[in-house]
Amino acid sequence: MPTELENSIRSAAEKVAAYIEDASSMEVKTFYVLTSASAMPDLDKERPGAYTMVQLDGDSKTVVPMREGRDGGLELDGTLFEIHERNVATATEYRARVLNALIGLLQQRGGR
Repeated sequence: MPTELENSIRSAAEKVAAYIEDASSMEVKTFYVLTSASAMPDLDKERPGAYTMVQLDGDSKTVVPMREGRDGGLELDGTLFEIHERNVATATEYRARVLNALIGLLQQRGGR
């Protein structure tokens, strides 16, 4: 009959396995809302600004925010993209820390 500790470990291992499966792909979406000097922004009308998807095998896809320039050509919305890049870096760091912590726990458990 499994002990409470064994059940807890089994439950934690199932959660770790689910997290690792979910961690095989990371998506970061950055949205924006239109603002004006005369009205409060409607936060329910967010619009996609940039998108990045990174898979565990290193494949990635990024959609960058472009706008029409004064000359009619396209130009990168640099400010929005900088915010998005910070969001991607934060998500990547967080994912790495969590995966490293999980690996450390598994290594500790395996060494006992």
